[in-house]
Amino acid sequence: METIGTFFLLLVVMGTAVDGRAPSGWAGLIIGLMVAGEIFAFGPVTNVALNPARAFGPAVIQVLLGGTYDLSHLIVYFIGPLLGGVLGVITYDFLQRARVTASTPELGGIEKSAVEKV
Repeated sequence: METIGTFFLLLVVMGTAVDGRAPSGWAGLIIGLMVAGEIFAFGPVTNVALNPARAFGPAVIQVLLGGTYDLSHLIVYFIGPLLGGVLGVITYDFLQRARVTASTPELGGIEKSAVEKV
């Protein structure tokens, strides 16, 4: 679940905050709504860390204060976001390159934007 959540989060970040074609001023709201949606969807299953420090900090404090916690469970919270982030960026880059290639006239794509003023 951590991998899936981070995958979609990075797709949204790349599409709203990084891509120059995205409308300005909306990135913060859209990213915040995405994080909230992931918390509602994945929270009951994995407590949605999305950030390894969010899982690591409470586990370390619990162990330091005498509680018990199997630290081997933390591997999911480190590997999951790393894998999801990498896959999200690679997928966005692949989709972006496919869009650019399809719009190149030399390669059989369209010459002008589908939305243009007449």
